[in-house]
Amino acid sequence: MSVKLAEGVYWVGAIDWNLRYCGSYETPLGTTYNAYLIVDEKIVLIDCVKHTHSVEMIERIREIVDPKDIDYLIVNHAEPDHAGNIEDVLKIAPRAEIICSKRAEDSLHGYYKIDRPLKIVKTGDSLNIGKRNLIFVEAQMLHWPDNMMTYLKEDHILFSNDPFGQHIATTERFVDQIGEGIVMDHASRYYAQIVLPYSQLVLKKLEEVKGLNVPIDMICPAHGLIWDKKPERIINAYAKWASGETEKRAVIIFDTMWGSTDKMAREIARGLMDNGVQTTVYPVRFSEWSLMIRDVMLSKILLFGSATLNMTMMPVLRGILEFIKGLRPPGTKIAAAFESYGWGGGAYKNLIQTLKEMKFEVVEPGPRSKWAPQEEQLKECYEFGKQLAQKIK
Repeated sequence: MSVKLAEGVYWVGAIDWNLRYCGSYETPLGTTYNAYLIVDEKIVLIDCVKHTHSVEMIERIREIVDPKDIDYLIVNHAEPDHAGNIEDVLKIAPRAEIICSKRAEDSLHGYYKIDRPLKIVKTGDSLNIGKRNLIFVEAQMLHWPDNMMTYLKEDHILFSNDPFGQHIATTERFVDQIGEGIVMDHASRYYAQIVLPYSQLVLKKLEEVKGLNVPIDMICPAHGLIWDKKPERIINAYAKWASGETEKRAVIIFDTMWGSTDKMAREIARGLMDNGVQTTVYPVRFSEWSLMIRDVMLSKILLFGSATLNMTMMPVLRGILEFIKGLRPPGTKIAAAFESYGWGGGAYKNLIQTLKEMKFEVVEPGPRSKWAPQEEQLKECYEFGKQLAQKIK
């Protein structure tokens, strides 16, 4: 059923319990596609849902109004998980005027059959809908060029689309019904994989929104739970993540062939932990990417280890490194590599070269072990972890 957020403001989205991937992003808890209805002298629908959940959204709208009476459809972002059922909506809302950013013009016509003109808006433009007014804020590259946000002035509600969201399927609608810790964990994963490359733009946009000098009492994102109390919690978190602020922690990501690199990773982790650094170790082939990327974003120390295969690093490790490279984590991070090998090395050299290309502060030399690591090599691994810990004490 629909959920009332404020007088005349409703959640009318859909819950996707089955989704396990959103692009390259694992979504172990599914997601929601959040759409919002505002009923005033004019009726406004903000965003749509994925086409697979069209009936669910339309039935929620019918609980409140006849869809044919919708006056405006605001498309904050035209990606198919936000606008996928737009053609269904336009069939049952024949007089709805579509409002979007200039850049959404291309994406809407590229994805969908739109048979009516678009009303193009920019930052600062407003729309009166009766007793209330909507203000539009462009949010280019957060995370597409066409993104924008919509602010309901009289109720102090920000419909933010992708920013401030999380991938969580739940019957609850508000953050504190689930718990801030759980929601913030998923919000950090979401930021790390979707928003992280645009961190400088996030900082600018946060300053721009602050400059508008408007109160925000509620943030309604396009995915996940609604920040209906103390929305500054997620705003402050975004400012922290975007600035590259890290925690006193380390993450170790590795791949192994016969267990040698695994033993090395555990000893390096022990050296870090025994010296006060919270450390997480991920065998890359069996680990969820959203968790690894989240910890890369939050950690001061990054370690990557690999067995040598065909004179280079293991292919799955190369994959996660290429992904991290594209995300361009902000801030200063300390990075190092370690390697096990048999007949000839190569992984270490490739790892170091990649880490330097990513502009990390690279610590050399890292541990290397020919064949299975013996007591001496494992001691070197422990001491290397201890050495890294000293760098952030």
